[in-house]
Amino acid sequence: MKYLTDNRMNEAKKLLLESSLSVKEVASIVGYENPLYFSRVFRGSVGVPPSLYKKRFV
Repeated sequence: MKYLTDNRMNEAKKLLLESSLSVKEVASIVGYENPLYFSRVFRGSVGVPPSLYKKRFV
């Protein structure tokens, strides 16, 4: 399960940095139906929420 989550988070980081997609759209693309759950998993994996990650690194 960790392998799948790691792959999803890596793809999400790439999409957040290289596209103008919203967090909700990125969540859907990487396989999360619930954007709030995606944000929780992203924060647990990366250390910051996806919206802050996008702002901080773009």
